[in-house]
Amino acid sequence: MREFVIMTDSDTEIPYTFAEAHNVPVFLMPYTLDGKESLFDLGKTTDYAGFYASLRAGASASTSTRSTYEIQCFFENILKEGKDILYICFSSQLSSHYELAEMARKAALENYPEARIEIVDSLGIAMGAGLLVYHAVKQKEVGRSLDEIWQWLLDNRMRSLHFFSVDSLNYLKKTGRVSAVTATLGTMLDLKPILTVTREGKIVAFDKVKGRKKVVKYLADTVEKNYVDDDICKELMVVCHADNKEQAEALKAAIEERLDFKEIWLVDVGPVIGSHCGPGTMAFLMMGKEREI
Repeated sequence: MREFVIMTDSDTEIPYTFAEAHNVPVFLMPYTLDGKESLFDLGKTTDYAGFYASLRAGASASTSTRSTYEIQCFFENILKEGKDILYICFSSQLSSHYELAEMARKAALENYPEARIEIVDSLGIAMGAGLLVYHAVKQKEVGRSLDEIWQWLLDNRMRSLHFFSVDSLNYLKKTGRVSAVTATLGTMLDLKPILTVTREGKIVAFDKVKGRKKVVKYLADTVEKNYVDDDICKELMVVCHADNKEQAEALKAAIEERLDFKEIWLVDVGPVIGSHCGPGTMAFLMMGKEREI
């Protein structure tokens, strides 16, 4: 049986410390701030506070994809070592990257026909997809095969839950997630939308909370509603924020008071995701009950 490598892209936002410690190659995704393009390196050199300060000051941010050839080279760096690949990709419904990765897969296998590349559409983003990477790596380290892990990912990706609030609706308006009228009224009424990722891997408005102070309780309640008393759920959950550490710490503390997780990571939202959700965003990601919508 050939050796295989678990790989991912930086939009799954698995911390670089984890990726390096567990030998997970990561394809770095681009973002542009005021005309300057950078690659998100999972925080190794990322100035999170500076990025969000720039957004608050009115800087323009956008995201894009990288070429099929670049992804092909990323794959072939592993294939040339005689190893197969299990690649966990962020949602196909939120970017063309998944489609480009499939094209790169075909091109790479033409050069290495004896090899195998399996691409899993996480149908998730940020650490919602990163949780799948985390569990896949842990399973590989206890000796599970590529086929076993691939099947586990397909069977469990609907348990990867994403619930998040945003501080301003304007960034969602720019990306077409809410209408201009909704954004204006939401700002006037101090409504904080709660968003989620659907079974199809799309972002939708799920609910709304009036006032910033109520967001922590709402999200903590939602964690509790979706908690499952099993090892997958209890192993790790993640709270992330876009330059909103104080509120994120309050959410983490509220979760710790109520529920038994072995670990709760507190992480920054990277600039690729942050370009769309904006500063002040706060989220939790967990392996809980299956997505309802």
